[in-house]
Amino acid sequence: MTGRDRGAAAVLLVFGLIALEEARKLRFGSIAKPGPGFFPVVLAAAFSLVCVALLVNAMRKRDADAASGRRLVWPQIVATMAALFVYALVLELLGFVAATFALLLFFLKALERQRWVSALAGSLVTAFVTYLVFKVWLNVQLPAGPWGG
Repeated sequence: MTGRDRGAAAVLLVFGLIALEEARKLRFGSIAKPGPGFFPVVLAAAFSLVCVALLVNAMRKRDADAASGRRLVWPQIVATMAALFVYALVLELLGFVAATFALLLFFLKALERQRWVSALAGSLVTAFVTYLVFKVWLNVQLPAGPWGG
């Protein structure tokens, strides 16, 4: 990513946050009966998250790394497919949160080679946020595993 790309992502993030703030002024509604502010809030939030991801990615990688272009190799593809297969097999047994945490930890530590703290924190936060979105907010039935719930 060049300096221009970073600048564009930062400017677009500002616009996304402004749009999010303005959209919040509209009635949100619910999933079953969305109000006039539902889609603008969701779209502005998603847009802002993408901009944040671009900025974080730009700050983590040097321009030289981006120019070299890391290629996905066959062992990574096979490991990803095997991990997804194992995830599907253990999802009912372990439950959604534990299985998703383990899958994400594998992806972040083994495939992306992140530090343990980053991999553990990212996996834990992502597993719980997705649980909250699907189970609590959208009321989707997820595998509970041995812990019930």
